[in-house]
Amino acid sequence: MFFANPLYLWALLGLAVPVAIHLWSKSEGKTIQVGSISIFQESETTQSNSLHLNEWILLLLRMLAVALLVFILAEPFAKAQTKKQDLVYLVEPGLLELQSFKLVLDSLAEKEEVKLLQKGFSAYNPEDTLIDTNTINYWQLVQDLQELQADHIVVYSQSLAKSLKGKRPEIPENINWITIDSTAVVDEVLQLRQFQDSVEVLSVHSTSDKLYFTKEFVASKNAQDLNKGIGLIATDTLSISFSATDSLTSQIPFLKAGFEALNSYLNQPIVFKQIENPSEIEADVLIWLQPNNPPEVDGITLLFNPDAFATHLIEPVDAKNYVLTQLITRKHAVTNHLPEQLLPLLNLHPKLAIEIYKYDNRVASSEGIQPLKIDEDNQLDKASMIPFAPWFWLALVLVLIVERMVSRIRKQ
Repeated sequence: MFFANPLYLWALLGLAVPVAIHLWSKSEGKTIQVGSISIFQESETTQSNSLHLNEWILLLLRMLAVALLVFILAEPFAKAQTKKQDLVYLVEPGLLELQSFKLVLDSLAEKEEVKLLQKGFSAYNPEDTLIDTNTINYWQLVQDLQELQADHIVVYSQSLAKSLKGKRPEIPENINWITIDSTAVVDEVLQLRQFQDSVEVLSVHSTSDKLYFTKEFVASKNAQDLNKGIGLIATDTLSISFSATDSLTSQIPFLKAGFEALNSYLNQPIVFKQIENPSEIEADVLIWLQPNNPPEVDGITLLFNPDAFATHLIEPVDAKNYVLTQLITRKHAVTNHLPEQLLPLLNLHPKLAIEIYKYDNRVASSEGIQPLKIDEDNQLDKASMIPFAPWFWLALVLVLIVERMVSRIRKQ
């Protein structure tokens, strides 16, 4: 038997209270009527206490009640003896696309229990061809490994860094995490943008240890071989409209300078327009430094919302709304790299985030992928606990009822 709050067991010292009450209880004197006291001899008057343990049954019942109350506060429980498997193999579904690994896995499944590293940990069936091979969240699945009831778990996975989401979990299971390198070197063209007499080629390069991008300009006639399944994006002039109160008009030159710097670096034509009629606004970016709500536009909106706890000059609210968190000064514009913070507002590559995630094949290190191991004896698993507190409550009620009955009979 174990106790959730063992410090309460010190209260067992309270068992001395019923004993002390019984020791100090005074015996009641009895009056006897006699006809004459002449035959009695005079003796010294003494007041005697009953120093012997009278009423043994009541004493034991009261001590038992105190002991039961202490045990209830200490929350006794027993650990359920669950039968665990010696060894379980988990395989990431994405590895099943490797034919060489699948052949080895099929032979292993004939002798050992193999499950898929996905929600529910379903059993691996070599004949099943409808297996979801989408990217999974390792940390979320690791927290559910106690469902397997296994002493040791061997995990075969791609160990992709993009699948490590959240806090590293702490689990009592013994896990041997084995990384199978299934990543191939990726060199793909992501986007083609047409300029006057050239084409900007944006490419992604991914290996097991790095992900980077390159940009180059090629002649329009040489870009025909690259245009295979990739649409050629025309370079349109971006329109930026602005409106500001008198107190915030000083912010417009800083914002213009930031956008002009992006114009020079990206070769992206940008025009600025001051809003004359708020009801007729067509802009890719709306800078609205006014106290009232901005008009609705199809593009992105930048508002002024001071925030002393913000870490950046410009912070996103959602995909289409950004806020300027403090007044811009020359020092702020330089130290906070204002053009870099304005770049997301241009939204030049709206669909690239999905493509980048798909091509990210970086592999985490063995130390980075391994979850934290904790002592199983110190891990309180409520699912394997058998609480005794309800039975102790029942026993306490019965003891108190019997104690009251005996006390009434004995007149104690």
